[in-house]
Amino acid sequence: MWVRFLILLCISSWFGNLWAKEVQLDENVSLYYEEAGQGDISIIFIPGWMMSTEVFSYQLKHFDGSTQYQVLTFDPRGQGRSTKTLEGHTYQQHARDLARFIEVLELDNVILAGWSYGVTEQLAYLNQFGSDKIKAMIMIDTGPDIAGATYDEWVWYLNDDADGYSRFFTEGIIENREEVINSFIEWMLESPDAENINWLKGIANQTSSSVASITNATGFYLDYRDDLIALEGKMPLLYIVREEMKEVADHWIKANTPSATAVYMGKHMMFWERPNEFNYELDMFLNGL
Repeated sequence: MWVRFLILLCISSWFGNLWAKEVQLDENVSLYYEEAGQGDISIIFIPGWMMSTEVFSYQLKHFDGSTQYQVLTFDPRGQGRSTKTLEGHTYQQHARDLARFIEVLELDNVILAGWSYGVTEQLAYLNQFGSDKIKAMIMIDTGPDIAGATYDEWVWYLNDDADGYSRFFTEGIIENREEVINSFIEWMLESPDAENINWLKGIANQTSSSVASITNATGFYLDYRDDLIALEGKMPLLYIVREEMKEVADHWIKANTPSATAVYMGKHMMFWERPNEFNYELDMFLNGL
């Protein structure tokens, strides 16, 4: 009966030279995804909290027509145009969805490129499924641990939430959704003008407040430092991190994965606001594989 779940369903919309598709993971969940290029190496861009494939439009365009790389990006369950399930909103389950995505599309030579909580998702995949199908890892503006004793540990939150930052996003997204989304979007951007803010609000509003709260709350407890450190010297690693985190991130990277490549630029959405600079660094990394 699984044959019918392996069918790829083309959606009737056409985005430039990119086909938008759906992949059925099981009888209850399908993931919306977009792809560009063809090649033996697959790069999967994983969006962050409340985000979707739309944020990686410049990367899809960059690889459109490639004969070396197949580039894919998808909406995690509960986000964007993927199935809005009642359950399964942890990054461990997102990683299991990613594994199924890779299995159904028969991808064997994969580069994972997570952004923000998408990094947590790819490391959750590594933790559960290992690196047999993974050729390289790209971490975009997030480290392997979500909470720590101080922000010198390259984390998003404090263990005791002394500054209320975790509560703001976990409870606040339910009680004060518009305030949280507005402040989050303005923080992500170098150029938080009305057009950019409204575009990102449209994306964020495809995710319910309850799903956003659960994914943020459960992500708080995840620590994949050991999994990432274990790749040192065994797999090519690239970190692309916002400029304001250079000192803290660089210290962690040099101490734990010194053979990795680290690049610093812009703010949280540097890949969208600085696509030429970002894609250049991406190409340099890929050319060195």
